[in-house]
Amino acid sequence: MMIAYGLFIVLGAVVLMILEQPEENLLVKEVRELKARFLADNPCVDESSLDRLLINELSASKRGVATLESASNECNFDFTSSLFFVITFLTTTGYGTTVPLSDEGRVFCVVYCLVGIPFTLLLLSSLTHALLPWVTHTPIHNLQVFWGLSRNHAALLHCSVLAFCTATLFFLLPAGALCLLENDWSYLESLYFCFISLSTTGLVDYLPGRTQSRAARQWLEFATSCYLMVGLIVLLVVMESCWELPQVQAILRFFAGPWQGELRGVGLDELVLGGDMTGAEEEPHYTLPISTISPAFTDSPATPTTELPPVFGLTPIAATKENIPPSLRPDLTTSTS
Repeated sequence: MMIAYGLFIVLGAVVLMILEQPEENLLVKEVRELKARFLADNPCVDESSLDRLLINELSASKRGVATLESASNECNFDFTSSLFFVITFLTTTGYGTTVPLSDEGRVFCVVYCLVGIPFTLLLLSSLTHALLPWVTHTPIHNLQVFWGLSRNHAALLHCSVLAFCTATLFFLLPAGALCLLENDWSYLESLYFCFISLSTTGLVDYLPGRTQSRAARQWLEFATSCYLMVGLIVLLVVMESCWELPQVQAILRFFAGPWQGELRGVGLDELVLGGDMTGAEEEPHYTLPISTISPAFTDSPATPTTELPPVFGLTPIAATKENIPPSLRPDLTTSTS
């Protein structure tokens, strides 16, 4: 399994290198041509001074500080922005557009997150397990009772419907709303933002409200904070529901090996596993009933014996008086007298 995961990582790196290197080289070429054209049109500007100005501007931009006049309405540490920063920090999303500027702020973030991140994970886990009986177990039970489905089919149907509703309500529809609110975003870019947010990847390339007024930006930050908390809880519920599927457990058992223990969940009647389990095509084996009378000992000739009739072609066996139940002894006495 580790080898397969390593190959998966290498494959992702190779694909990204092939797809992104041409775009990177094209962007570098475009910026350098723009800089050369600017220096040609303004011969009084020193190239080294321009480079220092650009480096300082880029450094401030990476730390979330807007210094250009067109972005002077941005404020990264008012209450709404600070609340947005705390939620993204505690959920480990961390878009990276806002970072602490002071040493005191960095120390506070370290201490705050040492307590806050475990507390957040505990809260999310508790809410997930509290919602599972209502969102997953009860609907599966109702599908079994009212629709007559087996547990495996009911669980598979329920997880499919739950995943479809989650994808619609937390990815497709929010992406369409963002596409309408952000004029320079395409639908694919909006969907990409929803995915990197709920997957807690939190890349810095997209964040809503950066080109709008301060009030609109604050409203979008608050909406994004609520979207993160609710969306993470729903995704955890969906993942836990899918994790209990016997098919998923069988795949995990296939990669991890039989030493990982028994599969989770119940209702594995439709799941055929390999190993020591008897296959469906194996011939059945029949054994004699427990009440079969044991053969008599032949070294005691004085004891009367009788021969039982053959059963299913078996060799007749002798029975002694001591081995025969009392209810049959009168017949035996009559037959031997």
